[in-house]
Amino acid sequence: MRKAFAKKVANSFTRSKTFRSTAEASAGSSASVADVSQSNHSAAASHNLREVSVRLDDYLERVDLSAGEVEIDVVSMSRQIEKVQSYQNGLLPDSVGPIPISERELSLIKLGAWSAKAVYGPGRVGEVDAPEEFSDYQPTAYRQDIGASLLDGTVKATCVQLFSSHAEKVAPKLLVIAIRGSTSKRKDWTVNFDDMGTGTDGDGRGSFIDTAQNSETRSFQVHGGFLACAKAMADKVSGAVSSVLSDAEKEEPATEIQLLFTGHSAGGAVASLLYAHMMSKNSSPLTDLSSSHFSPILSEFRSIDCVVFGSPPVSKPGLDTYGTEHSTFLSIINEGDPVPRIDKDYIETLLLLYISPMPAFPVHRDLPPMRLDTAGTILFLKDGQPGFCAVAEDDSQKGIKNVLATTIFGNPRAHKMDIYLVKLGL
Repeated sequence: MRKAFAKKVANSFTRSKTFRSTAEASAGSSASVADVSQSNHSAAASHNLREVSVRLDDYLERVDLSAGEVEIDVVSMSRQIEKVQSYQNGLLPDSVGPIPISERELSLIKLGAWSAKAVYGPGRVGEVDAPEEFSDYQPTAYRQDIGASLLDGTVKATCVQLFSSHAEKVAPKLLVIAIRGSTSKRKDWTVNFDDMGTGTDGDGRGSFIDTAQNSETRSFQVHGGFLACAKAMADKVSGAVSSVLSDAEKEEPATEIQLLFTGHSAGGAVASLLYAHMMSKNSSPLTDLSSSHFSPILSEFRSIDCVVFGSPPVSKPGLDTYGTEHSTFLSIINEGDPVPRIDKDYIETLLLLYISPMPAFPVHRDLPPMRLDTAGTILFLKDGQPGFCAVAEDDSQKGIKNVLATTIFGNPRAHKMDIYLVKLGL
């Protein structure tokens, strides 16, 4: 009974932005049809599930908007977090340990994190170190903002910002495309949970993403909601990039420009798809930016990179194959952040875990398989461990993907971009 109701609530959570009233109505109807001898138990279970579902719904809506801690951080979710960590697979295993990364990768991660936070609005990075304090770059006056669509949420607010450097070891210019995560429950989360895979065009020719790079093309699936966002935004991003580079060229000519896509949460998912699109061989206004016939502004980008934070699953197989020797594609995941694991089945499992009794002793909690994969090479920010962590000798990413699929990520607070910044030392 409780599991069936959890599935009903999870479906409501993922498809409707009138979730609160829908969940309450579902709970009422579930209790009304229960056997009389079980009515009290069923009603109590339904009430508990509805209550924790509303808390989770509220939290995911508010987590990116809050400048600091909110009451729900320390009160409403603390018991659930403690419960998650009491399971054998409630924390990252010992097989996930520190790994070295290059100075270039660290610079891209920190610049991406700063930009992913800044795109949420003016003043959001007031207490964060300025880019010139942790990198060779500093922001210039050349930027263009793309406003979010008000009707359907398919276009997410985006900032195209040009950074400059005088250091010889890096490109003179770095263009950052930062895409904002979810800020409107009514619009954004409807898109975020439209997670049914959508097949691409056969071998990838003519499709938005060049799936020919992937050996498993025939079964390639992509998140429908995020794909719609990326398609709706491609021309707008192309126009903003062209405008920023044209303005900068008039005053500060540069022959080498590095391009970085970044974003937090849903913004990271869309950034990943735009990056994969630009790395493809299919022609479009965005992919043509890197071609030799784009304009006299530049012959080609020195590199095209993507770093995302707390990004939800995007496709199956994953998009990690789009990284190259000269291109960095990273997915940074904070331990406990449920969003990189989230889909309808996982929400159902998490809700049931939240209302279940605390286990008397550590046991393993079975989890549903991931419907889609996280994009990019995964790096964990592990609690109590400085730096970045992964599975050793795991070039294929099979080991770390298995960890993501079998470990309980159930701390919504860990999804806050502020927490990512703190763990990155910013």
